[in-house]
Amino acid sequence: MSRHGKKIYDMLFFNKSYTEKILLNIENLKDKEVVAIYNPENIGIMNSTKDLFENHIGINELFKKKQINLITKKITSSNIKQIVFSSNTFGFKELAEKIREESEDIKIKFFWHGSFSMFVQENEIYFFNQIIELLEKNIINGVAFAKESMYEFYKEKGYKSYFLPNRVPEIDGKLKNEKLDIYEDNMLNIGLYSAGERWEKNTYNQLSAASMVKDSVVDILPATELVTTFCDLMNIQIKDERLVYLSREELLKRMAVNDINLYVTFTECSPVIPLESLEMGVPCITGNNHHYFKNSKLYDYLVVKSEDDINEIYEKIKRAIDNKNEIMKLYSEWKQEYNSYVGECFKKFVEG
Repeated sequence: MSRHGKKIYDMLFFNKSYTEKILLNIENLKDKEVVAIYNPENIGIMNSTKDLFENHIGINELFKKKQINLITKKITSSNIKQIVFSSNTFGFKELAEKIREESEDIKIKFFWHGSFSMFVQENEIYFFNQIIELLEKNIINGVAFAKESMYEFYKEKGYKSYFLPNRVPEIDGKLKNEKLDIYEDNMLNIGLYSAGERWEKNTYNQLSAASMVKDSVVDILPATELVTTFCDLMNIQIKDERLVYLSREELLKRMAVNDINLYVTFTECSPVIPLESLEMGVPCITGNNHHYFKNSKLYDYLVVKSEDDINEIYEKIKRAIDNKNEIMKLYSEWKQEYNSYVGECFKKFVEG
């Protein structure tokens, strides 16, 4: 059975072995103060959750009442003090309601990784409205936002809100020294990852800016048919690999061989890719839509103020490459203070 077929099967029928695996994972988290639940099919949110929370568990969409009841029973009997749903998906609302029905003592919170801009997608506002409904019914104890302005808005509206930015990920030192043999000599290597064809990823403005860099080659993932067609049209040289999914370790290794990485998206909250890139020793150009690098010269080096301005992206690429050593020194200083700040935000959230 294909992965897609198995998922449909699990949706339609009660999967005993999968449920037993979840129950065993919960059992292993017995007596923990805080446990985060995420959907493992959302890779970015999964990585973000693991970076922030020591104790976590992946649970796919839940469509069966029996499954929700069994998971609830295991959570409430495991003496877990607080459950944090990292984002929302099918069944998480029902699971939160069932946990509250069974226990008034467990704290239940949600962590929203999205932004107002993403409400153009119907599923985003659907799942977010579920969280607001749970708040208004006092079923959950609060919601954290990765988008600072979204946190400020809902706090002003009187909701129990918290700001919870992503922390700089801890990357094994050995991994930083592993170099893939994909570097193009005599070329300027540019990385563009988690791009795709959704509007918010701003892929084609970034590719156009890269095309202005003399003697450059772009490592872009995923290299879809539309992307490769555009690159052919614009005479952009790309590395000839149509990879769609990579593990985090594999992606980090690819990032590390580049001279510069790009993540100039139209909307973000607390993007992980720029932090991963900088941790691997490579500057990353970003859009003007997150809270990073405030009151630091890094802002001038790395943040594009007009994300659809091809010329500005191009100028940022050139300037960052010319000042790489200073950027990495500034980053090393910035991340210490920043991670300390994230720790304070995290403490306020879990203790609230």
